[in-house]
Amino acid sequence: MPGCPQEWEELTADVFLCAWRERKKLQPGKVKSWLATVVRNRALNRLRDRRELLPLEEDILVLAQDSPQRELETREAAQLVRAALEALEPSDRELFVRHYYYGQTVEKAAEEMGMNHSTAKTRLRRGREKLKRQLEREGYIFEED
Repeated sequence: MPGCPQEWEELTADVFLCAWRERKKLQPGKVKSWLATVVRNRALNRLRDRRELLPLEEDILVLAQDSPQRELETREAAQLVRAALEALEPSDRELFVRHYYYGQTVEKAAEEMGMNHSTAKTRLRRGREKLKRQLEREGYIFEED
């Protein structure tokens, strides 16, 4: 949903339709909090439904295009990273993409996914390790810090 105006428009329409259907139950002074809750829940439901579909755009992984050779290497690395991400469990992949691709904090991603903060940190660490092993199998060498 981030960066997708059509999704936000659909979500907005869905929420207004829900408000219309529930109009007789709404209490004055509580509409704002009711609306916020409905929007949050509907947005989270849409994200859960799209777990398998979280896009990892090609352009985000292509940072430098110094030469055709460098561009080819970068694209190959992007394909390897994408394949490694696809090998993760769907919930781990969503967490990984939320944190490293969309820039969400671990706390925020864990909260939105209904996950414990320490569990999220552990899953991210395991995801990084799995990604590193996958890339090493493909011939990439990592220097120790």
